[in-house]
Amino acid sequence: MSKRAQWSLKRSDARWIVLDFQLDGASIESLGVDVTLQSDEEVVEDRRRLVEAVERTLAILSAGAAADSLEIEGLNFKEEAGRRGRGGVLLPGQERSEAVATQLANEVACLANTPSGGALIVGVADDGTAVGATSDRDWLRQRIHERVDIAPAMEERWLPDRTRLLVLLVAAAREPVENVSGNLRWRVGARCAPVDRSEWWQERLRRQGADPLASRSDRRAGDVSSDAFAALRRLIRATEGAGGDLLDLPQREFLTRVGVLLPDGHLTAAGVHLLLPAPRTVIELVALDVPGGDVTVTMPDLSGLSLVEQLADVEARLESLDRSVTLARGLRLGTVRQIPWLAVREAVLNAVVHRDWLPREPIHVSWVEEDASLDVVSPGGFAGGVTDATVLSARYSRNPALADFARALGLVERQGVGVDRMYREMVALGHRAPVIRQEPGPQVRTRLVGGRPLDAILAVTGAVEPASRRRDVRVSLAVHALLRDGFVGPNSLGELLQVPATEAAEALDVALESSIDGETLMVSGSGATLLPATVVSRRATSDPTALALAQRRGLLRWYRPGPEDAQRLVLAFLAEAARISSSDLAQITGLTQQGALQMLTRMANDGLLERGSAARGRHAHFVLSSSGDRS
Repeated sequence: MSKRAQWSLKRSDARWIVLDFQLDGASIESLGVDVTLQSDEEVVEDRRRLVEAVERTLAILSAGAAADSLEIEGLNFKEEAGRRGRGGVLLPGQERSEAVATQLANEVACLANTPSGGALIVGVADDGTAVGATSDRDWLRQRIHERVDIAPAMEERWLPDRTRLLVLLVAAAREPVENVSGNLRWRVGARCAPVDRSEWWQERLRRQGADPLASRSDRRAGDVSSDAFAALRRLIRATEGAGGDLLDLPQREFLTRVGVLLPDGHLTAAGVHLLLPAPRTVIELVALDVPGGDVTVTMPDLSGLSLVEQLADVEARLESLDRSVTLARGLRLGTVRQIPWLAVREAVLNAVVHRDWLPREPIHVSWVEEDASLDVVSPGGFAGGVTDATVLSARYSRNPALADFARALGLVERQGVGVDRMYREMVALGHRAPVIRQEPGPQVRTRLVGGRPLDAILAVTGAVEPASRRRDVRVSLAVHALLRDGFVGPNSLGELLQVPATEAAEALDVALESSIDGETLMVSGSGATLLPATVVSRRATSDPTALALAQRRGLLRWYRPGPEDAQRLVLAFLAEAARISSSDLAQITGLTQQGALQMLTRMANDGLLERGSAARGRHAHFVLSSSGDRS
């Protein structure tokens, strides 16, 4: 490797950027560059300083220094497994090698167990020779995640001679991470060494509560530009919420009030993260006319703008894409957007606040105009025990200091409420509930599909009293289940709320206290089920055109159902209540008592059901057949 390379290191807010700096046979000492990562005593180690150390080290490596002399605690060099033949001959590498995935998964686990996390530079031999890395980046990241449940930030880097390296950035884990062999190891000096769990937890407890974004930075209030403050004030005004009292404060008092300016005049890392220039685009937006169609809106390069400026720019463009819809006369809401703006804003802000900031990929926001759909994809998987099945009920913040900053500004609600609001806002208009799921990468996708609100649904949800219950996500989802399925019970509502059935039963008690036009919202059915009261059916079905549109979207199909819909309704009801009576079916469907009984009798004759008692008439009930065909 040539000792002469064109490099320059310029300090930025996030990392050292390679420019034009002359290195000509210089030693590490003569360069005066400290490649040591922060010590164990410093709990404020974060991505910025880790990347900073990597950039400095790569510059020194390009000058010809031996890699082994640069390895320190938290920084490691690796040559891909299987690259050496007899006599140390370098062999061609493979894009997808399971041996390499296992090798690097063990290294990632070791760095994750190290209190400060660390970085792994792949493609460098111990003698300082850059042999290159051939592994496919995305494939390797996924394979590492499968082995040790960590998906490190991973990026390609190119040396001046076009040698490709892979840089893996690994955050410190919140709990011990076993390697592929089931052992615990962490970095001690320049090597991985065994550690027992008690020692690991002692160190974890010593550092417990440390949030890198809550740490003190070397930047001050005067480093925040007027443009960043203007963008921040635009975002606060758009919330029309708790942050309004901040708008007239002087800059220093403003920053102190929201908790990002420390008494010594220094900004916290969260303040730097949100308010100072970012070296790259952090959030990007693209709009298409139809899926896979023409691009109608795209974003310019936003590097150099602060995160808050980038966020304000994306919000402004989304606001112009999310068109208003005029509701039918007589509905109280007047005009609404295709996707409720609260839901759009929460989806984007949740991605900013809760993403994994170690990967350098931007948050990707996409809008499809004809579908009125929004997808927000943020790097990093779920954390803190949150899963696809608990995202509505679990409460966890990956970045507590950043989340608290956003709450102080009034941009987001208290922890966990944002997801509730997304659900409530969507289902109240007849839209599908949000989809929030983890995908390979890992990454988290939030998907909202809107369009024209359903008048048949609004006729019910917009009339619930007391009005405060319209903002209660428990009541909103109970009404949603009622209008979707024709009934609601502890089990089905528990699935929607992502809580145990006992807790869902408490939510149903609250819903029972709500009313429409002075009449109760729901009436009791068999078992613990609640059925739509007459006033609900009347309001939801009074307009045939609105009813037909709702039924095409899968709602209200329980009203005067055909044979297939009736069968689906009965099977779903029996999954909740174990028995169904003709009175239940008549109350749900709007059929007469006799008509409902005839429908159940036909299902019994077809072998789907059987009578659960010898009773006749309104007291007759049916259960699933013990031997019939239920397909």
